Amino acid sequence: MKKDQSVLTPSDLNFILTRCPKDILKLLKDNAGELFLAGGFIRSTIAGDKVSDIDLFGTSAEKLLQIAKDLTLERKGRFFKTDNAITVLAPPRIPAQFITRWVFPADNGEAAAELLIKSFDFTICQAVIWAEVKFVIPPGEDIKAKAVYTFHSRCSSSFYSDLAARRLVYTFPVREEEAGGSFMRVIKFVKKGYNVQAPTLAGVTARIVSKLLLEKDMTYRHDGTIDEKWVAQVMVGLLRQVDPLTIVDGVDFVDEHEVI
Repeated sequence: MKKDQSVLTPSDLNFILTRCPKDILKLLKDNAGELFLAGGFIRSTIAGDKVSDIDLFGTSAEKLLQIAKDLTLERKGRFFKTDNAITVLAPPRIPAQFITRWVFPADNGEAAAELLIKSFDFTICQAVIWAEVKFVIPPGEDIKAKAVYTFHSRCSSSFYSDLAARRLVYTFPVREEEAGGSFMRVIKFVKKGYNVQAPTLAGVTARIVSKLLLEKDMTYRHDGTIDEKWVAQVMVGLLRQVDPLTIVDGVDFVDEHEVI
């Protein structure tokens, strides 16, 4: 039987669930089909890298805010809200980030998961896990229906091959974002030992260039050519909008999706 490359292997799915904090698993169950574990936690767990935080996505920003507040109370921690995410900090617990900049409203969990997969900028991040709940009544028993939970997954067809090669492949996601975001993430991944080939480097650069082409105040030299120093200044501004490392009240955590 041909292996389904659009889902995580059963052993990896089970491995990730056993490494996931119990309170996060409970949140996924309590919000079945509306809350999703995706991105860096899955990649780092499978690759054996250090896990820096847990990224959680949802179908609405309002729902994510309420879930984040509930987790903050349970962990007796603090939460920090920006225009892009809500981060729950309770050292020494792993920070949990509820990404609100991108939400994925859909009729069911599978449809939302597909939208979520397509939103990631690199194939090694295109993996998601969510819970499904069904209520069943045991045969011959006149009792209240029992909730039965099942965890599902989706991933890019090249997720495993690119992760094994530690290779960055840009997906050209269609989403609202700062132009320099993926470029800065390339730097972070390269420092972690991932390799970037010419097509990906060209892709993330093209996103910045496309922003430059919309600039009405472009400066030219006396010979009619574009002033490269001006271009560099604009690009520096675009890159400074994104910081892959955020420090909040002395607590360091790597933030893969937050845009500062």
